Amino acid sequence: MKAIAGIVCATLLFAGSAVEASPWVVEVSPLVPEFTWTGCYLGLGIGGAWAHQTAANSGSVVGNQAPVNGALGGASGIVGVYGGCNWQFASTWVLGVEGDYNWTQIKDISTAPNLFLNGAPVGSGGINWSHDLDRIGSVRGRLGYAVKPNALLFVASGIAWEHSTFSGLDAGVGGCPNCRATSLDQTHDGFVVGGGIDWAPWSGDWTVRIEYLHYQFPGVAALVSFGPANSRTFRWGNETVDSVRAGVGYAF
Repeated sequence: MKAIAGIVCATLLFAGSAVEASPWVVEVSPLVPEFTWTGCYLGLGIGGAWAHQTAANSGSVVGNQAPVNGALGGASGIVGVYGGCNWQFASTWVLGVEGDYNWTQIKDISTAPNLFLNGAPVGSGGINWSHDLDRIGSVRGRLGYAVKPNALLFVASGIAWEHSTFSGLDAGVGGCPNCRATSLDQTHDGFVVGGGIDWAPWSGDWTVRIEYLHYQFPGVAALVSFGPANSRTFRWGNETVDSVRAGVGYAF
């Protein structure tokens, strides 16, 4: 029995040594999860925005005032928050929905001379229009393509809104008090399209982005009266707003 036990022990020791020395034994590393865009996120964006809009005044036959036109523009910084959710499918394609809320201060004033109906300058008075855009937001659908596991090119479109204040002044012959003013404080609905790139530089929860968005909003109008049958209409035409922003987001 002692001889048999000795043979068994020697066999086991030899087998253990052979296993340790064998070049065919492979150590298996723990599996690293593959990066995915599926999930929800929140972020902070900052950049610049600029706007363009036409303006007009209808004039009056009774008041012997010709219609005139103007143009409004302006640019400002923009800062806001964004958040949404993504679903990655078919390996490299991503569907998502995102909303944002932003603060800005795009202001501009446009002026035009006071003209008689025949186009001659009155020599006094004048017309002006102003526009102050302070908030803008949207809800957008997104379609993305992962050019790399951690780099996502995307396009987006959806509904948008803005909060603006519009003001107008029509000063007749001699100026004020022969003048009338109007002011509108409104929130407008419109639409937005754009695109950009999201990048997860460490293939983790933090992402950075560059994004361009183009907004369009309908115009507004207001009527002022200088007396019976002597009124003017102020018009602010359709407005476009463009923005370029960089952002930092966190997925959870």
